[in-house]
Amino acid sequence: MIEPKVYIVLVNFNGHNNTIETIESLAKQSYQNFQIVVVDNNTPASLQIIKDWADGKSTPEFSPPDEIKKFTYPLCQKPIPYIEYEIAQAESGGDLEVERQSAIGNPQSAIRFPLVLIQARSDIGFAGGNNVGSRYALAKGDADYVWLLNNDTTLDYDALKFLVGKDSEYKSKNEKVGIIGSKLRWYRWPEKINAIGGKFNKWTTWSYHLGLKEVDKGQYDRDDVQFDYVYGASLFIRKEFLEEVGLMNDVYYAYFEEMDWEVRGVRKGWKHGYTWKSVIYHKQGVTTGKEIKSKRRPLFFMCCKYRGWMLFYQLYYPYLIFAPVIRLLLKAMKNITEGNWKESLLIIKILFGKRTCTRDTI
Repeated sequence: MIEPKVYIVLVNFNGHNNTIETIESLAKQSYQNFQIVVVDNNTPASLQIIKDWADGKSTPEFSPPDEIKKFTYPLCQKPIPYIEYEIAQAESGGDLEVERQSAIGNPQSAIRFPLVLIQARSDIGFAGGNNVGSRYALAKGDADYVWLLNNDTTLDYDALKFLVGKDSEYKSKNEKVGIIGSKLRWYRWPEKINAIGGKFNKWTTWSYHLGLKEVDKGQYDRDDVQFDYVYGASLFIRKEFLEEVGLMNDVYYAYFEEMDWEVRGVRKGWKHGYTWKSVIYHKQGVTTGKEIKSKRRPLFFMCCKYRGWMLFYQLYYPYLIFAPVIRLLLKAMKNITEGNWKESLLIIKILFGKRTCTRDTI
């Protein structure tokens, strides 16, 4: 029986060490029929460090907790073959013959297929980067699944095996499940849950991660756990879902992509799934610079979040647009009382129609 082919997409933005640690963890997966696609979001110096690591020219140091160190160490054998593409070439399916020869030329590689490194020459964001990787996978013609995985994750040995197995189970029951989530724990506190899935109330705008900060005692180790959308750090997606529903909505730079996908999928009859046996350890916040308890998070990413809030409601719940408006006004007032006037000003600008966010100016 031929194993399904999985394309794993990692978006890198100056996060080379995190990306490398994730790839080292992927190299130890018990399920091996996958190809890793790294889309670099206009940080070529960062991508060069990843290439130096793959060539065996450098060895980054990681400091995972003792409980999960085994999922990264010992580091895999180098060199690891890789192929470099610009976006246009990647989205047309790349060069199949060069990829085949690259794999044949290094049969001792820890990873079955060569890494695919795609360089974006402009800032295309998290959604845009994932879409580039997804288009490459679909253009190749042999993808069964696309796994959008955050580049700040470390995986249990069987994380991918259980995702593939769970979808096989759904298919055997003729269930139309498009996206499957894993159990995510904290990287720094491996005994605690980072997220099981997302909960969302459209009337109040309130969303939260099910299980957040709970000690994992097996309370979510069952198939009937209910949540509203799969958490965006790990989205295991059927090819058919991408073909019918489409790619991520890149009107969002970051935030709300998975919620947008959930709504679009439901409207076409798709459901989401979950397997607690697939365990992933997530650092969270290394890309956005957001600390768990920080009251002054980077304005660029807060702009993306608040802008996304308004766009999401305008697209799907325009009759409830008052809900995010009230929520943002209350948030602006709270920020003022805490002396965070810059974020309050940002919120007011968004409420008055600001729809673009840039890294240099807010």
